[in-house]
Amino acid sequence: MSDMQFSVQFFGLPADQYLPLAIRAEQLGFHTLWLADHVVTPLDYDKVYPYNSAGDPGYRAETPLTDVAVTLGFLAGRTERIRLGAGVFVLPMRNPFHVARSFAALQNLSGGRLTLGLGTGWMREEFEAVGVPFRRRGDRTDEMLEVLDLLWSGRPVEYHGKFIDFPSVHFAGAPEQPIPYVFGGHSPAALRRAARVGSGWFGPNLDLAATAELTGQIDAERGRLGRTGDFTHYVRLVGDLTPETVDRYAGAGFRHLVFAPFNRPDIPPTLAGRLAALDEAASGLGLAPAAVS
Repeated sequence: MSDMQFSVQFFGLPADQYLPLAIRAEQLGFHTLWLADHVVTPLDYDKVYPYNSAGDPGYRAETPLTDVAVTLGFLAGRTERIRLGAGVFVLPMRNPFHVARSFAALQNLSGGRLTLGLGTGWMREEFEAVGVPFRRRGDRTDEMLEVLDLLWSGRPVEYHGKFIDFPSVHFAGAPEQPIPYVFGGHSPAALRRAARVGSGWFGPNLDLAATAELTGQIDAERGRLGRTGDFTHYVRLVGDLTPETVDRYAGAGFRHLVFAPFNRPDIPPTLAGRLAALDEAASGLGLAPAAVS
């Protein structure tokens, strides 16, 4: 497993747990800390979550939410090596100028440790609550990606699209290092977007066979487009955290695995319980808990 990389995803934690857990994850040698994203939770919404048969996302209205950019910025100031990932940030719910400003600042303040995972979202009622149309969110996402690239170029730019239109502006404080995009989702449009403009794909919580089928589609589309260069499949590790499970993923050609360390019902929701769960996971994955000081 020496060539494998492992990442953790945090979501729905009490605010005071993010920092000690991030510090421990860095000490244990995890590659990236990913934060999932929602703005609000409507009390009534259709159970159409696309990644399980029940359509239930597994969190509730009372689950704490955190701002991804603010939280990653806070963690950046207290860590040194671990990469900071949005996994994934719902782009079309946001104003592109605010997104550009927040994540450019995060990239620069963190020393270039940001990986920006993006998605188009699935909860129609959340879009409606914040006053953003749900329909054509994929088309808006594509325009926003063009706008982000322009703003982050550091040159005076203007844009005239179907959804976004602005005269010549100068975005001072552009990222000093390029911000890599990775894309979530498993719809045909999401897979094509990842293949077309992404530097990686952030997979949903699916089993190995389903994940391999989706990554195969992305790789085939990249080949059709003539895209070469580095591309990382950040895939979810499903199953027990053991060398045998990791070997199954490695045998399928995957080298970067992501897991949510606190989802087991036997893990206490306390800080001590979650720190212990991280240590246990690191041991099972062949990382070195002895590195903790």
